[in-house]
Amino acid sequence: MSDFGFKDYKVSSDNAEKRWYVPVIMFTSSYVMYILAVLPIFISRGLPFFYYGDYNIQQVPFYILAHRAVRSGEFFWNWNVDLGGTMFGDFAFYLWGSPFFWITTLFPETAIPYLMPFLMAMKYASAATCAYLYIRRYVRKYTNAMIGGYLFAFSGFNACNIVFNHFTDSVAFFPLFLMAFEELMAVDDKGGHCRFRLSGRKFIFFVIMTMYMSVVNYYFFFGQVLFLLIYFCIRYLRGNSFVNIRRMFLRALSGGVLGVMIAAFFLLQAFAGVQGNSRLDNFITGYDMLIYPSEKLIWDIIKSVSMLPDIIGKGTLFYTGTVKNASLAAYIPLFGISGVVAFFLLNKKRHWEKSMLILCAVFAFIPVFNASFSMFNSAYYARWYYMPILLMCLMTAQVLERGKSPQLKKGALVAVAMFLIFVVIYLLPSKNDDGKVVFFNMSDNNKIFVRDMIGSAILSLLLIGVVFALPRNKKLKNIEGIEIKRPLIRLRDKVILGVVIASCILSTFIPIKNGSSIISDRGKEKWQEQMLFNKVDVDQSQFCRGEVDSTSTNYDMVWGVPSIHCFLSTVPSEIFDFLKGSCGITRTVETNIPVTRAGARALLSARYYFENAIISKNRVYSNGEGTDGYYFADNQDGFDIFENLNFIPMGFTFEHYIRESEWDKLKAADYDYDLVRVLIIPDDVADEYSGKLAMTELTSGDLKADELDYNSFAKECSDRAATSCQSFETDTYGFTARTSMIKDNTLVFFSVPCTEGFSCKVDGVETPIITADYGLMAIPVSGGIHEIRVDYEPEGFKAGLGISFFGILIFAIYIAAAIKNIKKND
Repeated sequence: MSDFGFKDYKVSSDNAEKRWYVPVIMFTSSYVMYILAVLPIFISRGLPFFYYGDYNIQQVPFYILAHRAVRSGEFFWNWNVDLGGTMFGDFAFYLWGSPFFWITTLFPETAIPYLMPFLMAMKYASAATCAYLYIRRYVRKYTNAMIGGYLFAFSGFNACNIVFNHFTDSVAFFPLFLMAFEELMAVDDKGGHCRFRLSGRKFIFFVIMTMYMSVVNYYFFFGQVLFLLIYFCIRYLRGNSFVNIRRMFLRALSGGVLGVMIAAFFLLQAFAGVQGNSRLDNFITGYDMLIYPSEKLIWDIIKSVSMLPDIIGKGTLFYTGTVKNASLAAYIPLFGISGVVAFFLLNKKRHWEKSMLILCAVFAFIPVFNASFSMFNSAYYARWYYMPILLMCLMTAQVLERGKSPQLKKGALVAVAMFLIFVVIYLLPSKNDDGKVVFFNMSDNNKIFVRDMIGSAILSLLLIGVVFALPRNKKLKNIEGIEIKRPLIRLRDKVILGVVIASCILSTFIPIKNGSSIISDRGKEKWQEQMLFNKVDVDQSQFCRGEVDSTSTNYDMVWGVPSIHCFLSTVPSEIFDFLKGSCGITRTVETNIPVTRAGARALLSARYYFENAIISKNRVYSNGEGTDGYYFADNQDGFDIFENLNFIPMGFTFEHYIRESEWDKLKAADYDYDLVRVLIIPDDVADEYSGKLAMTELTSGDLKADELDYNSFAKECSDRAATSCQSFETDTYGFTARTSMIKDNTLVFFSVPCTEGFSCKVDGVETPIITADYGLMAIPVSGGIHEIRVDYEPEGFKAGLGISFFGILIFAIYIAAAIKNIKKND
């Protein structure tokens, strides 16, 4: 028994079976609440919904591209994502496993931008409903469970991450995953039985949730597994025998393994698409494991639970670049930290919820522990906070069971005091760049902080009113006229529920307002007109690539123009290798080649540059400072279109090659022109083909001795273009090319990432694919005209299919055994 006077597990009463409709109410009301929060933006700015940052230039374009791919049957390779990439590898992190994305495939492509906020409303509704189902098992009153569900869905974490549309998918269903885990553990928890028992429905539920959560988002799934492991140690090790602990662990392990096996078809392809990605190799090391780079971060963490959240990329108090994209937000609408403080005061003894939250706090403040939820990545992320937030919402709901308790009053005072501390800090005097003492200058993005401060102040006043002003009891008379005392439980519950609903709407509206207001109405208008409603029309009769300027990132993804400028984190690792090795460019989340690199553009069959003449303030190409060889061709939809005189169609040959070891001796940026003069191949390949190719080997010394000027570079481009393929046709399974007349044995170069899964036939004969320019492909051919077919089968496709089939078979056998056992017991 807990200090609340009821068991920790399944304490719900008030005729729960008669409340079957409450989840429906939760889903519907939460959906409406989110729409109400965003409605002022709809009214003031119109549809489609416009936010800022990654929402506009990633989430919307990704949904459109993926929707188009599904509608056209392009489930494998996609040529409009960077230099090309796999749908599983590129989009498994973002949307490929999201049920909400697949709903959009029922609608036409033009509806996607309009659907986005309504899909987010569904995600919020799902989060509230799932959290309600989880919390309902721990409280007597369904109204308190509803409050907990609303608080979780409309928490600062979700509001902060609206810009990262895909995060909410995992957050929404995590409560069900945790509930499935707890149900499975309950089979043996504190049990005294000696024989092993089938866990039946509970095991099935856990397997399904494991499979589902791993598919929805593998990154968040990793953090969830770690959280469940910690949860297991905190909650179930104490008070259980070794036999029980072993059984519980093996049940969870076997269920988890089986769920992952069933999902293997999806996961192996997703993992194969991102393996080798340079972002996965940035592990936290040294002092960074123990100490955050700035003491401001500690204060920022405390602030995150005390008031409305900052938005991604636009921090306020204690802001540093470290937290720019960290999702640092943990505020609970209305209550803040008050419910947690009250819970700790009510529970003097050791309690698993207290232990979990204390441990989560330790993890938050120690860098290496915090990084463990992100596979020990050196970048700072707080993207696991939604899990302790669920426990905080559970604590708050349990505290509300006690009504107007002294502990809740103390908690409210602590929460308000913490908020006021940050108000005082904001009011502190500081010095500006001229050394003068100024006020109201402690915060970056001042307008955003003021909105947050006003909103948090309103919520603090509402909290004080709820906790201190609401009457507790009312005196009434019965039929005989005798005075009785009846608690105003129902009235209080309804009032608090109403205040919570209003607080959730306000807590979501303010971050949406902050994000939406960053871009002007004119910016929104041009975004939708230039990206969504219109399309730049250029000659694509033969395969070519373009690029947009930095004001219009990923616009060409929506237009359907392959691009060398792509903002997407999860592209094939070979693109990272090519950029680093051949060009000396370190890619992180975006392929963005400097305008000075004419050689790289020619090598990649780049033909067009689209400069936004309406939005761009730094019109480099229009000012004559663009890439060598580009000339003004047209103006469409507000874009100046520049075309590359040195465009080389896909599939061409070189007269010279150079070993990687020789190229590494050069500074790649200084030898950009030479990318079209020499093909860079690995040393072992050079040894293998030495004497077999009609290509001359050059050294770094040769390139230094004969540096190319622009005219010589243009001549090299012309020579390469003369050898390019007569035809080059792409599809989701690879490409087909017909070469020009090739004089001698040589290598035909294609600027396609040389990932695992590609196989080649030249005139129907199996032919190896060589990695050239560190990450792209070259195919050896003899003299003459040849038909080249390169097929793509995603790495992990067959292995994943086999593992998933085997997993489903085992699962089916278990289900059959469970059904038989149930019938036997009946």
